[in-house]
Amino acid sequence: MNIGIIGAGNIGATAARLFADAGHRVAISNSRGPESLSSLIEEIGPNASAVSVEEAAGFGEVVLVAIPFGRYETLPAAQLADKVVIDATNYYPG
Repeated sequence: MNIGIIGAGNIGATAARLFADAGHRVAISNSRGPESLSSLIEEIGPNASAVSVEEAAGFGEVVLVAIPFGRYETLPAAQLADKVVIDATNYYPG
């Protein structure tokens, strides 16, 4: 299965590792861009790739969203239409 992940913090990175280890293809993104994820991708292995947020949303049959709640307006909502979205959004003030 192709799984897109938006957010590469503790939750997103851990989920990416687990999904990739289970044999799924994972496209992970963050707000800083794919270049900032090179060490994570190297650690996870060949089932993972670093992409833009929009690419992660388009890639996944399932998309995991693991971002701070205050950033939900930055999500590419049109690309998430008709997809299974797992919401692991983190609420914390500020």
